[in-house]
Amino acid sequence: MLTNNKDFEAFASEYQNQEKEILVLTSDESGGAVKFHDSWAASQYFLAFIDFETNELKKGDGRINWLLSDEQSKKNGITFPYYLKKGTIYRLKVRELIDKTVPDGRIPSYYNRFMVIDVLDQDLQNDILLAILAEYKTPVVIADEKLGEYKLNKDYGTFEGELQWLDHEISVSLQVDIENEESWTETMGILRTLFEQQKQRDLEFRTYAGEQLTGLANDWLENENELITKGDFIRRISLSGLTITYDGNFTAYYNDDDMFYGHIIDVSGNIKTGIDSAHIAG
Repeated sequence: MLTNNKDFEAFASEYQNQEKEILVLTSDESGGAVKFHDSWAASQYFLAFIDFETNELKKGDGRINWLLSDEQSKKNGITFPYYLKKGTIYRLKVRELIDKTVPDGRIPSYYNRFMVIDVLDQDLQNDILLAILAEYKTPVVIADEKLGEYKLNKDYGTFEGELQWLDHEISVSLQVDIENEESWTETMGILRTLFEQQKQRDLEFRTYAGEQLTGLANDWLENENELITKGDFIRRISLSGLTITYDGNFTAYYNDDDMFYGHIIDVSGNIKTGIDSAHIAG
C-alpha cells in the first residue's frame, strides 16, 4: 500500500491511530473508488460488524476503505490488494473514523467507515452475522391491486417495479427508509396520488418541460428551418420512469424523441409544492 506519501497521510488523518479488530459482513453491493488527489480511495460496503474487543454488534450499512496509487489501480484494479467478496464474513484489522457526525443531507453509511490495515481471515462462520445475511437476502415485496408489485433493493433503499401509465409501461423507483415501514406506506401513497391523477399530472409535467426547454431544443436543431413549437415539444415527449422519495419529492423522466439526441428529460418537484425544475440529463 501507499507509504510515505502525502495522499496516504491525508487519507489516514481522517482515522484514529489506534487499531482494532472487527468481524465484518460485506453486502452484495459492489464497491468502488473515487479520486483522492493523485490516488484512489477504494471501498467495499458492509451490512454489519462485531467489535472484537467489546463483542458489540453494530448493524447498519457502512464502508471499508483503503487507498491505492494511480499506478496500482491501473495495473491491478480497484479491488487490489484485498479482493473482498460480496456476502462474506471477514476478520479485519482496521482504524475507525474519527468524526462520525453525519451532516444534514449526507448518506449515513459514508460516516460509518473503517480504514483497512490488514485482512486477518475470511469466509468465516458467525451465527449472528449469518442471520443478518439471510435476512438481507430474503426478498421484500409490497403489492397493490392497482399499482402492482415492487421489490426492495436493500443496497439502495428503494422499492423497484413497473407501472402502466396511460398507454405504456414505465419504471418506478420508490426511495424509503428501510427501517421505517411507515415510510413505505407514505411513498406508495404518493405514487397512488400521481397514478390516480395521471392524465392531469402527465400533461402538467410535459407542459412545464415544454415551457422550460423548447427554446433549448431549437438551439440543438441542425436545420433552423424546422423550428419546434411548445406544442410540438409537449406532444413529442413521453414518460419512461418515475422516482419518488418518502418526503414527497419526485422526478419524472421523459424520452426526448431525439430532440436532444437521446438525452433524458427530467422534471422534478414535490407532491405538496409542485414542479420546480426541468433539465436534460445524460
